[in-house]
Amino acid sequence: MSSEKDSNTTTPVVAPIEQRDPLPFTAQGSNVVTVPSSDEQDKASRSLESSGGDLVKPEIIAATSAPTTFPEGGFGWMVVFGAFMIQFCGFGFNFCWGVYQEHYIQENIFAGATLSQVSWVGGIGASSVFITGPFQASMVRRFGLRPVIAAGALISATGMILASFAVSLWQLYLTQGFLFGLGAGMSIFTSIAVPAQWFEKNRGLATGITVAGSGIGGASLAPLNRFIISRVGYPWALRVMGIFSVVVIMAALVCIRERIPIDRRGGPIFDFSMLKDRGFSTMYFMGLLVTFGYLTPVFLLPKYVVDLGMEPKTGATLVGIFSGVNAASRILLGLAADKFGRLRVLFLCTATGGISCYALWLNTKGLTMAVIFVIVYGINGGGFVSLFPVVAAEIIGVEKLSLAVGLLYSGNLFGNLFGTPIASAIVTASAGSYTWAIIFAGTTPILGALLLLVHCFGSNRRT
Repeated sequence: MSSEKDSNTTTPVVAPIEQRDPLPFTAQGSNVVTVPSSDEQDKASRSLESSGGDLVKPEIIAATSAPTTFPEGGFGWMVVFGAFMIQFCGFGFNFCWGVYQEHYIQENIFAGATLSQVSWVGGIGASSVFITGPFQASMVRRFGLRPVIAAGALISATGMILASFAVSLWQLYLTQGFLFGLGAGMSIFTSIAVPAQWFEKNRGLATGITVAGSGIGGASLAPLNRFIISRVGYPWALRVMGIFSVVVIMAALVCIRERIPIDRRGGPIFDFSMLKDRGFSTMYFMGLLVTFGYLTPVFLLPKYVVDLGMEPKTGATLVGIFSGVNAASRILLGLAADKFGRLRVLFLCTATGGISCYALWLNTKGLTMAVIFVIVYGINGGGFVSLFPVVAAEIIGVEKLSLAVGLLYSGNLFGNLFGTPIASAIVTASAGSYTWAIIFAGTTPILGALLLLVHCFGSNRRT
């Protein structure tokens, strides 16, 4: 009887620890994931012991319970809201740089500074957001998700407040540039992957809503910063924004909840095996190319319209329109991507954004064409931002998303650092003409889209 019982008993098989994925769960298909709770881990451990299997510590057991579907809602929407507000404060303020740049130049705040020199502040700030990307998985394992986000909020707010006391341009590089970007990146990219743990079918929509926070933040904060600057000056505008951002992000932490427990066993800072994946490499270099031109219209438009004879507040309004349209498009294109294919939609909107620089911005001589351009560019630019992490989840897998997002976005550093300064230098070298700078801004996203198109035709991966 004993031997018969033993022969009919199925012993769960647990893969050796060294073969596990870095995170304690595995994706088994497009609609299911195995997520063991603490109770299920204990039961699995006792089951293994009673059935003759090796006893494995609960914190390193993977996928021993029956698969369950993603929640597709519930508290997941609170997680989306929390991540949305973090994007609102982080990338939202980043979109306001054009307002400050125009003010610094027009009012000669830093005596003798050229447009090219001042634009480096925005470039450093935008690129510093991505510096910690490859290291964030290790930081989260060591310190936890919320502490990393909170530390980032404090660092970025400190950068904004210290910038209000800057008396030379190099001090602005370190504060409104480097410190702000460093802290914002710690908050933004640490939180951006969490909603994906709660959604599968509606992942594009959830991620679109999350990253729409930056667009809505830009739409709200650009006119607000212009208003505060006109009333009390730019130093107090920076201080108000610093205090506002840290308060909002700290409150948003209440909504940030991981569905997948953090694996404290450690792992590689860089998972170089991802670079061997053709899809990941394509996305990495596509992002690198696109970001050389992506923010150039946003940062240069306030100065561009002033050079056309318009009021400074018009530039801030255009940035606000761009940000608002950009935010709405992230949600709508997220829905479209869920239905028509994420890589396909990403290609179309990225290519169209670049083409709009040729077709519309080059022909902008008045307010009407400027508004049309920011609407068209904002719609398509939103797709690049919203679908980048979604495509990462699809290509790399949710189980490696925290590593993939950081490493994937690290390629954006170079474009964000050098893109706008290069375009500004082109304007200066062209005696104030924006023609070749606009061509530069339109060419880089088109090249990135073509790279993605090559991948789509050459891969059998279903998108």
